[in-house]
Amino acid sequence: MRVTGPYAPLLGIAIGALGGAIYWLAVQFWPSSVAVILSIAATALLTTEFRGLPATRLDLLGRVLCVLVKYNALMALSAAKLPFASPANLPLALIMIAGYAASFALLVSVMATRAREPAATARQSAPTARQSAPKIGHGALSLALLIGFAPAALLGIPGLIGLASAIVVGLGFIAFFKYKKIVVSDQELDATQLVTEACFYLGALATWKYV
Repeated sequence: MRVTGPYAPLLGIAIGALGGAIYWLAVQFWPSSVAVILSIAATALLTTEFRGLPATRLDLLGRVLCVLVKYNALMALSAAKLPFASPANLPLALIMIAGYAASFALLVSVMATRAREPAATARQSAPTARQSAPKIGHGALSLALLIGFAPAALLGIPGLIGLASAIVVGLGFIAFFKYKKIVVSDQELDATQLVTEACFYLGALATWKYV
């Protein structure tokens, strides 16, 4: 079951923590490249990178490209330093936690601002009809954003730039869904989570070498 309520970012934090723990453990025995792959593989089982069969080949290609971007960004970020003293290999774990937390918070923002489902679609009862998730209230949205955005502050300026990048892309998704009057369902949420997470890492990576 997908979690899209105010505590969805907590699930993101848990998934990021699992990925970070697997990376930390794996890097004790293998190179960083192997550890990052194992971490991504483990978190993919709990998220949606390759859940089920994509609707089109373009959808599959988009997911693969996002995962490749994520892998390369995390590899580059494995040498990042935090603004405070920390054990070796901990920075990447915190970066993953912040990336997942932010992307799951942005899922909630998509649900809170999604276009209203047309009445004709809402009356569909066929098993194959796509089901849209329930809309989220403003209070739940505020709580989700607070929880989801907070970990990025631990990373300093790169984390905040990464967060800003994810937010900009998330707002782009929201604008696109509204403009096209798309009923938001799992497929759209999958894309939002995966792309905003990758953009978080890209934004952080673009900034880290300057601080």
